Amino acid sequence: MSEYGRPGLRALAKPERDEVVEPGEAALEVTVRNDAGEPVRFNRHQASHPALVLQVRDERDRPVLLAPPSAPGAEDLVVEELGPGQSVLLRYAGFLDRSLDTGTYRVRYFSPYPHLGGTEEAPLSTDWVPISVHSTQAFRPGVELPQWPPPFPRPPTWSVPLRLSGKLVDVLARRLGFLACQGVLEQEIDEQRTETISNAPPGSEAWNGTYGWRARFLVRVEEASCRVSVTIRIRLVGTITSGQRSAWESAIRDAWSGLFKVCANRQPCCVNGFPIHVAVQFVTSGEHQVVNVGTSTTNMGNWGATDTVDVSHEAGHMLGALDEYFTVNGVDYGLGRQADGAIMNNPANPPAARHYDLILQAVRGLTGGAGCTQPVSAMCG
Repeated sequence: MSEYGRPGLRALAKPERDEVVEPGEAALEVTVRNDAGEPVRFNRHQASHPALVLQVRDERDRPVLLAPPSAPGAEDLVVEELGPGQSVLLRYAGFLDRSLDTGTYRVRYFSPYPHLGGTEEAPLSTDWVPISVHSTQAFRPGVELPQWPPPFPRPPTWSVPLRLSGKLVDVLARRLGFLACQGVLEQEIDEQRTETISNAPPGSEAWNGTYGWRARFLVRVEEASCRVSVTIRIRLVGTITSGQRSAWESAIRDAWSGLFKVCANRQPCCVNGFPIHVAVQFVTSGEHQVVNVGTSTTNMGNWGATDTVDVSHEAGHMLGALDEYFTVNGVDYGLGRQADGAIMNNPANPPAARHYDLILQAVRGLTGGAGCTQPVSAMCG
């Protein structure tokens, strides 16, 4: 069954698969059809973002927050005409978090916006559709490894009477045998993130709303290499070539690695900091996130197979970074995809230090000291 929005426009929803699925693999198909005698305007691209048009409720009728839509682009303002009798088929995947509890969730298409089929008085809405999920791979944060600090005592602080660079001090200390510098510590991170977007301009009003997701990754601090390694394990659903997968790996590594470092106090082995390196690792189990392979990137859980730009922005969400377009949590960032906007505003650009805040928080917790994030070219201290 379906309900009508604007005169003559109706929508019908059904689950892509009738059987019980894992949460991250749930998919919904929605058909929007024009039964009017004249053309109607509809924004197909904007309607393809799950978080802009889907509502989800759990078995206790509580709303389930969805991961935010991808950063708005020029194509999101393109409105096409649906002729009489014409329809569009919309497929939504990757909108349920991989760790949702086992149970039945209700999903529906719902929009009060004219370019998405409805009005305030008559929203375009489907009936609620049940989707049954069974969570078989619970994610549990790991525990600290017992290798830090090294087994022999080392002084809490030390100094060199010369005005030497941090890097040179580091090298001298190691070669002279002052420090063992073999400590390793790692931790699985699993943190809830939420953001509320407001003040979206005309044509993008659907972005106004509250979104939620979980940032998950493995952080590893190594004294021997003076390095912070961050790994996001991703399980893929769908068809992708090895070349396309490698392109995702390279795009995310290049976007997030080798730009910033953590300057950690009380770490004489690495007085010039720990450069941050980020990588995605594709796995068949034990994943942090599930990513469905689609034709375009629409959210954190659905990436376009040939996209090598927006996927880096979505990886930023996996690392805990919030969006930075329109107004987010009360901060006005302006329009999306600004020429000088950082990656959480414009996916084509590099990140800023603040986008590593959850990584910094993790490193502080592991090393037991304060610290800050600096460009790799800056001196710590």
